[in-house]
Amino acid sequence: MDEEEAEIDPSAAATLSKSIGFQRIDIVLDHPQKVYYSGRQISGNVHLDLEQPTSGVGIRLKCKGEAQVYFTDRSAGIRRKFSAFENYLHVETYLVGDGKEKCMITGGVYPFSLTLSENLPCSFEGRYGRVRYSIRALLDVTTIYRFSTNIIPFTVAPILDLNRDPLATLPINIKQSKMYIGQTEALSMSMALPVHGYVPGQTIPIQIVMINPSTVMVKKLRIVFKKVVSYHSTEKSRKHKEIVVEVEQPVNKDTNTYDVAFDVPAVPPTGMIHCNIIDVLYTLKVEACVDVSEWYYRMFQKNLKLRTNIVVGTVPLQNYETPQKTVDVTEAFSFHPPCTTATEEYANDTPPLKNSERVETARPSLSLPLYEKSQIYRSSKPDMDDPTGDDGDSDGEVKPYSPMYRVYKFKSSHKKGR
Repeated sequence: MDEEEAEIDPSAAATLSKSIGFQRIDIVLDHPQKVYYSGRQISGNVHLDLEQPTSGVGIRLKCKGEAQVYFTDRSAGIRRKFSAFENYLHVETYLVGDGKEKCMITGGVYPFSLTLSENLPCSFEGRYGRVRYSIRALLDVTTIYRFSTNIIPFTVAPILDLNRDPLATLPINIKQSKMYIGQTEALSMSMALPVHGYVPGQTIPIQIVMINPSTVMVKKLRIVFKKVVSYHSTEKSRKHKEIVVEVEQPVNKDTNTYDVAFDVPAVPPTGMIHCNIIDVLYTLKVEACVDVSEWYYRMFQKNLKLRTNIVVGTVPLQNYETPQKTVDVTEAFSFHPPCTTATEEYANDTPPLKNSERVETARPSLSLPLYEKSQIYRSSKPDMDDPTGDDGDSDGEVKPYSPMYRVYKFKSSHKKGR
């Protein structure tokens, strides 16, 4: 924690509060889910309760955004710590006063509006690092003594238009076969997907064809959708794999074709644009789990596996599947991405609306949320995970936070209530 922002001793704070009639200071953001886009405004109100006007050097707003990476590496019996830091946003502005000269401060509501920097990476929370944005207000009684609101984290929403990614529109067709010991016929398996690119809330449909003329018994098909996060320091990088979705498909001897589908949950997009120390990609694995009882066979009789990458974006493919029109109260604040070529506000051949037109035509509907909380999923290899060693950010904030990501609604979505 910065020395300049050091906390007041509780006993001293109580004495100071009583002497100036201080009761509370709070900050309330206008956006109900605290979601904003880079280059746009973050606005709200600071609420200050005083028994009577008091003398101070100002009411200050502090907004910051930074990325941190922290992990350990064990080699040759020695554990070393690695870390990295990037600063994206640091704004301090006074709503009252200038922080130097004394002025009279009264209780009340103080509105504010700040413009976020362009090209900010999106909010992210992972096991070994994060990108976090926060805001707080401070009543500076003197240049040394102050009262602060809680540190309020907010989400900087990502923008990744799948229509601008040449890979996203391409279909996936993968086939592979495997000859097992003692067999004269090979086990073959293929998987097909209509496109590479999907958005949260959208269904990923997988068609799996398995042909097994051998006598090897396949117990089940295991489908795993993983988030692979790479954390980078100047000296070393570390990958951490999280199992986002896992599906087990029973095998039926009367069919060779299996259709498996699942919805993409609220996750950050592929790539982590504008962040140099954290990277995210998604993989899809289909595994034919064979039934081999003898341990010495298991050493050689590995499961047949198919793997591919999936692109997760925030703007769905225009010519693949159209999301249902859903508008909620957040639309009234005009928090649309500044550059999209396909959004939920139009369908088929209707041209996209300008931002100003979107606000005018928006009709509030509170039935469905537009943003959902993300989470850190279980590790694919928990036994290899090390302690994070997280000491908090530059303000000492260590409370967990769940960024909010845009989730669309499609007719094909499997999630209940959609």
